[in-house]
Amino acid sequence: MSAHRTFSVQILALAAAWGIAPLVARADECLLKNSVPSITTTGSASAEVEPNIATITLGAVTERPTASEAASENARAAQAIVAEIKAQGVEARDVRTLAVTLSPVYDETLDANGRLIKRKLRGYSARNDLSIRVRQMAKAGALARQLIDKGANSFGGVVFEYESREEKFDALRTAAVRDALRKATSYVNGLGLKLGRVLEISTPSPHAFAPAAMAKSVQSDPASAIPIEPGVETLQTDVQVSWELAQ
Repeated sequence: MSAHRTFSVQILALAAAWGIAPLVARADECLLKNSVPSITTTGSASAEVEPNIATITLGAVTERPTASEAASENARAAQAIVAEIKAQGVEARDVRTLAVTLSPVYDETLDANGRLIKRKLRGYSARNDLSIRVRQMAKAGALARQLIDKGANSFGGVVFEYESREEKFDALRTAAVRDALRKATSYVNGLGLKLGRVLEISTPSPHAFAPAAMAKSVQSDPASAIPIEPGVETLQTDVQVSWELAQ
C-alpha cells in the first residue's frame, strides 16, 4: 500500500471517530481525481410536463361593527364554502385551513404632510383562508366559480403541481448521466483512449422552470367557470461526472 493510501486510510479512521468521515472522504476523492489523468463532463436532461393538480387558495373576509358579529358571520360564510367543497367531491385530505384571523379596522385621517392626526375604530374584520387541492384539473375553474358564489370573496391564486414528481426526476437523472457519458466518450475516442473508473459524481439540485407555454384551457363552462390555464413546466437536471483515463 502506498504512503498516500496509508495516510488516507488513517485519516478516514480518525474522521469516523470524530463524525466527519463524509467530509474527509470527499477530500480523499478530490486527491484521487487530481492524482490520475481524468476527464470531466457535464450531462443535462430536461422534459416538459403539464401540471395535473391545481391548488386553489381562497377565503371569506367579513367586516362588521363588532368583533362578535364579524366572527359569527365569517364562520357562517366559511362553513358554506367548506360544505360546497365537500359537495363537489373534494376529499377531506385535500382541504386545509391556512389562517383564521380577527382584527380591528380603523379609519385614519392624515394631515397635508401625511402624518396621522386622527384614528377612529370602524369595526372588525374576520378572515378565513383555505387551500383546496383539485386533482381533476378540468373542474378547477368551475369549482372556483362555485365557491365564490357561495361566499368566497378573497382569491389568493392557483399553484400547479403534478403527480410522480420524483419519478420524473429519477428518469432525468439517468438521462443526464448518459449524456455525460456520451460526451466523455466522444472526446476520448479521438485520442485513442478509454474511460476507466468513475472518480466523482457531482449532482446539483434539480430544478423546474416556470410555465413556458400555454396548454389547453381547463374551463368546463365558459359562462360560469374561471379560466385556469396550467401551462407547461420544464424540468431539468444536470450531473457532472469525472472518469479516469486509461490507455
